[in-house]
Amino acid sequence: MLFQLAVQTAFSMKLKKILIFGLGSVLLAIPAILLMFYRATGSFELAVPAEITGEASGDLVAVTRIGKYPTAALRYALSTVELDDTPAIDYGITLYQLLYRTTQFDGSQVIASGLLTVPNRPLLPSVIAYFHGTNTDRSTAPSQPGLGEGLLVSAAAAGSGHVLIAPDYIGLGESYELHPYLYTETTVSTSIDMLKAARSWLQHLGHTWPEAFFLMGVSQGGHATFAVQRELEKTNNPLFKVTATAPMAGPFQILNIGFPQALTGETDSHELYLGYLTSAYAAIYGQPLNSILMDDYARAIPPVFDGDTSSGARRAALPDLPRDMFRPEFLALYEAGQRNWFLDALEENSVFNWTPKAPVRLYYGDNDVDVLPREALDAATTMARRGADITAISLGALGHDESFLSAIPQAIVWFSELASAQ
Repeated sequence: MLFQLAVQTAFSMKLKKILIFGLGSVLLAIPAILLMFYRATGSFELAVPAEITGEASGDLVAVTRIGKYPTAALRYALSTVELDDTPAIDYGITLYQLLYRTTQFDGSQVIASGLLTVPNRPLLPSVIAYFHGTNTDRSTAPSQPGLGEGLLVSAAAAGSGHVLIAPDYIGLGESYELHPYLYTETTVSTSIDMLKAARSWLQHLGHTWPEAFFLMGVSQGGHATFAVQRELEKTNNPLFKVTATAPMAGPFQILNIGFPQALTGETDSHELYLGYLTSAYAAIYGQPLNSILMDDYARAIPPVFDGDTSSGARRAALPDLPRDMFRPEFLALYEAGQRNWFLDALEENSVFNWTPKAPVRLYYGDNDVDVLPREALDAATTMARRGADITAISLGALGHDESFLSAIPQAIVWFSELASAQ
């Protein structure tokens, strides 16, 4: 389900909210002036040298230049949006859509897409990997022609000098497979493969991979940020040493906090989260969906999360109250403190019980009822006790929607400070 938020600008700019499990993510339609630049530059596929293509996961398949924007256009775009701590925009940017090989949850190799944005400067001091929030529409993924969210984050991050890398995830963008929603293993492998593909293209452009490497993400992307950081630090990946991370309103404890909160139906988005999650996990774990959902919902829900179904059709397939989609016997089992395959999966895909090595800032809105502030506060307290350099940062009296615009620029300013110190 998509919500539309009106923002008064010179060009009647619109904010398009993409619902997120644990946080509402915001997609921004681009002001008319930027769309003119976009159309003027055009979109065209570039030749990919044979030495950086291949059949392995992480290998490039194709590269398309999808936009080139001068500094003035970026400054204007960001001026139309009320951002906190707006980064200094000193560079024009070039945006590329990358197609690359990766692996789906069932072991099959698929082709995924993502966005690479490069600031127009000879030396690249840093890279930011950005993970977007819950998205039910493949056409609004970061690398897609609308470039709402992708361009906004590119303007703030690459316009201030950082390289930006943003995977679309499997099932979104140019990928038509099942989206493995909040499934940690595939989220990690797909994201790291995107990093490899982006690294190859940067080297082809004549750039050296910078020492400063940051991760940030909102809601589902906050969950992805922690999952990718955990994997890179666990394996001591020599290609991608994490400097710092900024997870934003992520569902880190899916079983203990995210799931019970979604069951409340406190927001209109909760039934969407649970429909997305249950249908994805049933496919991934090879379990019958009607073992946890009522038969009618078990049949109706999976087809509407195909990346193309309209929000109206998706809304019609979902109940008004999240609890209504579940079998009474499942709810009784859950409330009695017992477990089954779905509840085990929620725990397995939580990203709470580990200790980050790189510094972490967790951003949250005090009034967020999609992803409770407790997610960030509990994670910060627990991980700090284990010795992590981690801080939970309140964004003030903001809800789910507003947190995106507040947290992103704050994180970028922090990353810029750290990159300058290296």
